[in-house]
Amino acid sequence: MTGLTYAPLVRAQSPQAQDDDRKAEFDKRIADIKRRQSATPYSDKSARIALLTERAGIIAEYHGEESIAHADALQLLAFEYYSEKRWREDAALRTRALAIRRKLQGDRSSDTLYAVRALAHSLAEDGRGPDAVKILADVLAAWPSGTSLTDAAEHNVPRGRTVEGKALGMAAAAHARLAIHGGDAAAALPSARIAAASSLAYRRGFGVGVLDEQMVELAERDPSTHTGEETFAEWSRLYADALWEAAGTDPSARSDALLILQDIMAGRTSRALARSAATRAAAASGAAGLAADRDAKAAEIGALFARSESMKTGSEADRALWQEIGSANAELEAIDARLTAATPGYFELVKPALLDEPSARALLADDEAFLMIVPTPRGTHSLVLTRESIEWHRSAMTETELAGHVRRLLWDVGANIEVTPEEEERWSAEGEGDFPFDRGTAFRLYEALIAPVAQALSGKRHLFTSATGSISSLPLGILVTERPAGSDGDPAILRATPWFADTAAIVQLPSLQSLQLLRTVARRGATGPGTSMIGFGDPLLEGNAATRGVEGRVRTARGGPPNASSIWRASSGEAGLADPAALRRLARLPGTEKELKAMEALVGPGKTKLFLAGAATETNVKAADLASASVLFLATHGLVAGEVGDIGEPGLVFTPPTAASPADDGYLTASEVAALHAGAGWVILSACNTAAGDGRAGAPGLSGLARAFFFAGSESLLASHWPVRDDVAAVLTVRLFEILRAHPGLSRAEALQRVEREIRGDTRDDPYLKSWSHPSAWAPFSLIGDAGR
Repeated sequence: MTGLTYAPLVRAQSPQAQDDDRKAEFDKRIADIKRRQSATPYSDKSARIALLTERAGIIAEYHGEESIAHADALQLLAFEYYSEKRWREDAALRTRALAIRRKLQGDRSSDTLYAVRALAHSLAEDGRGPDAVKILADVLAAWPSGTSLTDAAEHNVPRGRTVEGKALGMAAAAHARLAIHGGDAAAALPSARIAAASSLAYRRGFGVGVLDEQMVELAERDPSTHTGEETFAEWSRLYADALWEAAGTDPSARSDALLILQDIMAGRTSRALARSAATRAAAASGAAGLAADRDAKAAEIGALFARSESMKTGSEADRALWQEIGSANAELEAIDARLTAATPGYFELVKPALLDEPSARALLADDEAFLMIVPTPRGTHSLVLTRESIEWHRSAMTETELAGHVRRLLWDVGANIEVTPEEEERWSAEGEGDFPFDRGTAFRLYEALIAPVAQALSGKRHLFTSATGSISSLPLGILVTERPAGSDGDPAILRATPWFADTAAIVQLPSLQSLQLLRTVARRGATGPGTSMIGFGDPLLEGNAATRGVEGRVRTARGGPPNASSIWRASSGEAGLADPAALRRLARLPGTEKELKAMEALVGPGKTKLFLAGAATETNVKAADLASASVLFLATHGLVAGEVGDIGEPGLVFTPPTAASPADDGYLTASEVAALHAGAGWVILSACNTAAGDGRAGAPGLSGLARAFFFAGSESLLASHWPVRDDVAAVLTVRLFEILRAHPGLSRAEALQRVEREIRGDTRDDPYLKSWSHPSAWAPFSLIGDAGR
C-alpha cells in the first residue's frame, strides 16, 4: 500500500516513570529556589517573599493545595511577613495554613495547636483581638476543660512530657490571656485551666533522676526549652487570676486556688527542702549510706550533664559523653531500687505532690494558720489556710506596684538595694523626726494584702508564711495593722504602733509542701537549743571597719559589701574562682566577733568552737564537723541575688587565702554550702541579706543561700533580711536563746516574737538617732522552717 505515512512508535511511559519524572522536575525547581535564596541577602525582604511565594506555588502544584506540605510552605512564607510586622498578610497566610491543618490533622494535633496560636498572635497584633479569641476558642473546643484543675490534669489533657501537651498549654494560655485582657474572665477560665493542667501533667512526666532534675531546672531558667517564651509559673498565675475574676466568690473555687498557688511556689527552695527531708528519712531507716551513694552518683551525672552543654552536638566526643551519662544513669537506677526497698516512700519525699484541701487543712494544728502571697501583673493573691477553712482574696495591687512599696520599706531599714539618686533624695526627705519609718506604706501593704483575710488569723498562735516575688524580701512583721497617726520618727509612737509581728508568731517557708515535709521527718528527741555551737565570723579583711546597720536619716552607708560581680576573676582559666585581693578590700566586721562571743558566753566555752579573724576560713568551714553542733552561727558578709553579677553566685565571705584554689578562694558559694553536711537544728545567718531576694518583682521566694542550707540538711534557719545592726545583734541572738532556755514551752517562733518586743521596748539609744524602736533594729531576722516547738 502506498501513500500512507506512519508515525514513529512511541512507547507510553509507565505511571511510575511519570511520577519519577515529575518528582525529579519538582526537586529541580525546589533546588533552584534554594540556590537563589542562598544568594539573596536576608535584608532583601521583597526578594525573599517573592521566592517563598514561588516555592509555595510549586509545592501546591506538586502536593496539592490542601496538603500538609503546602501548609508548611504557607507558614514559612508567613514568617517573612511576621518579621516585618506586616500582620495582615501574615494572618491571611496563617489562616489558609490553619484551615488545611484542621481538615487533615484535626484540632487535637500539636501542629494545629501551634498554628492557631501563631495565627492568634498575628490577629491580635493587627488589632483583631476578637477574631483571635474566636479562632482559638474554636480549636480549643476539642479539649474539654474539666470541672476542676485536678480533673483537667488527670483526664482532659495529654499526660506526661508530650508535644501535644506543650502545644495545648501554649494555645490555651494564649486564649486565656486575650480573653481576660478583653474583660471576659468567664471565657478565659476554661482555657486558663487547660493551660495550668497541661503544665502540671507535663511536669509530672519528669522523674526523680538527675537528668530529670536538670531538665526541671533548665525549664525554670530558660522557658524556651519547654513552653516557648513563658514559664510554667506564668500559666499558673494566669489561672489564678482567671479563677479569681470569674469565680472568686464561689467557695468551690478556693480548692483550686489552694492548688494553683502551691504550684506557683513549688520552686527550687521547696525541692531543696524535699531532698533534705528524704535524706533524713533514709538516715532514720539505716539507709544513709545508700542516700550518700545516690548523692555522689547524682553529682557525677550533673557534672557530665554540664559538660554536655559545651559539646558540639553529634560529635564523636558528644556521643561518647552521652554513653557515659547513660551508664552512670543505669548505675543510679540500681541505687534507687535499693534505696526504695530500704526506705519506702523516699521518692515521694523527693518529689512531693500538691496538697488537696483536706490534706492541707489536716496538716495544721488548731492554733496555726498558713498565709500565701502571690503577686501577678493583675493583682496580688492572699490565701489563708486554717484547720477550719480557706480564705482567699486578690487585691488590686499589681506586682510592679507591690515591688515599689517593698523597695521603699527595705530602703528604710537599711537593706542592700539599689536606689536612684531621685529616690534617695525623696525618701530621705520624707517622714517626721530624726529616725522615721514609713508606717504609711507599711499599713498600705497590710490593708491590701492581709486585712481582707485577717479574720481567719484571729486567735492563731503561729502563722506560717510563703510568698513569691518582691514581698518575699520583706519580713511581714513590720507591716502595720492600723492606719498610723503621729510622727513616724517618734520612738514612743513607734513602740505603740500595732505591728503585724504582734498578731502571731511568724515563720517563713518556701511552700506549703515544705511544712508537710518537715513534719513528716521531724527529728525525735533532738538536743535542746544552745547545747553546742560552731561559729564563724569577723573574717580578716582589709577594708575600713564597718558598723552594720543604719541610723538617723542616713541610708547610704549600709555596712554591706559592694556588688559581688567585682570579686570574680576575669581570666578564662579562673572564671569560677573569687579574687582574694578583691575580697580583702571588703570592710572588716568587728561587731560580728562581739556577737559570737556573746553567744559563746551563753552556751559555754567548753561547748563552743569559734573561728574568728584568720581562722574564719573556707577551709575550716569545709573541714568542721558541722553536723555535731546544735547551732551553726555564721556572721559575715553575705552576697545574694541582686548583688551578684551574671558570672557570680550567692555566697558567704571568709578570710581570703594568699592564692585562690577550688578548695578555698575565700568565698563559700551556695553550691558549696549545699555540699556540706550541716545538720544543725539551728543555722543562724547573721550577714547582710541571707533570707530572700532583693525586693524586685520576680525575685525568688527565698535566697540561694537559704535554699543551699536546706540542701545541706539544716532543720531551721534564722536568716537576716538586711545588715543586722551591731548595737543590737549580740543582744538579740543571745536573748533569743535565753528565752528558749527559760521558757521551754515556747516555740522558736514565739521566742523570736518575744525578743523582738523586748528590743523594740528598749530605750537605751533613743537619744542617739538610732532608736531600737525602729524596725531596722528589732525585725532583721526571719525564722525559716517549722515553728520549732
